[in-house]
Parts: sequence; C-alpha cells; structure tokens
Amino acid sequence: MAFQRCIETKPIDKVSLRDIAAEAGMSHPKLLNYFENKDELILTYVKYTKDYMSQHCMTWFMTHNRKDYESNLAYMNDFMRYVADAPEGELRPNATTQTYVLGHYSKEIGEMVTAEFREWREIMEKCLVTIYGEDVGKKEAEAMMILISGTFICNYNRALTGEINDNIIGYLGNLTKS
Repeated sequence: MAFQRCIETKPIDKVSLRDIAAEAGMSHPKLLNYFENKDELILTYVKYTKDYMSQHCMTWFMTHNRKDYESNLAYMNDFMRYVADAPEGELRPNATTQTYVLGHYSKEIGEMVTAEFREWREIMEKCLVTIYGEDVGKKEAEAMMILISGTFICNYNRALTGEINDNIIGYLGNLTKS
C-alpha cells in the first residue's frame, strides 16, 4: 500500500525504493529485506492485483444470488456498480494502469500481467457459467474483463462523471437497439 500511495503523488518511474520505505515508515535497508529492487516490488504488486481482482470478483458473484434480482440486466448492473464504486475501506489496487503499461516495456512484468488476465478470465468464466449456464464462456468473460478494466481505470482517473454507474450495461444495451 505504501507503493500505491507513492504513485498517487509521483509517476511510477520517479518513485524510488527510498520513497516507498519512507511512506511505509521503515528504513530503506529494511525494505531491501523484502524486495531486492523496484522491479521485484512491482512484480509483487502485480501479483497482489491479480489475486485481488480474481478474489473480489469471485466473492461478489458467490455472495450475490442471481435469483435475488428481477433480471440479468439488474444483476450485472449491480456487479458493475460494485466495480465502479468501491465500498468504503476496500483497499483496491489503484496502480493497475501504470503496471499494465510497464508490462509493455518489461518482459517479466508483461508475462505477469498476461498471467494475471488469463487467471482472471478463467475465474470470470467459471462465475458466469455458474450463473448463466454453459451458454456463456470465454468470450463473455473476456468482454466482462474489458468492461471491468475500463470502468476501473476511468473511475480511478476520475475521467468520467460516474453518473452512469447504476446502469452501465443498460446504457450499453441502448446502443444495440434497432
């Protein structure tokens, strides 16, 4: 979390291990006991992001029964509302955009990000198949990941108004009407 707080005030390439150690309230040598270098810390953060995203998506679907909603649209809109509006106190990984970009320039980080999305897609697919049956699969899971990632990034950067967070999928559905 100290790393995440640091990149909220500086670009990721300008954050040093000394900055992170200071933010964590520890000495630089002590931080080096945990992470050999900044790349190792970033890789650990990418793993944290993977675990976080996978677990929280799975938990949401396991704790929200589709039968408690009047329609698939209401159910998926509630999920997307959760994605868009983090509950109070939920420590979401907010450095995802920066780490995804780093993956383009670092083979090791890129492989970790690819593995993150592969695992996340598999979990999303299992959740969707459990809810909707065998008629859905990888393509629907991948579409959800694109929607989730975009929503997550836009809300983190305050790029959009957030006025549609209660009906994200419904508004997309408006585009498919003849």
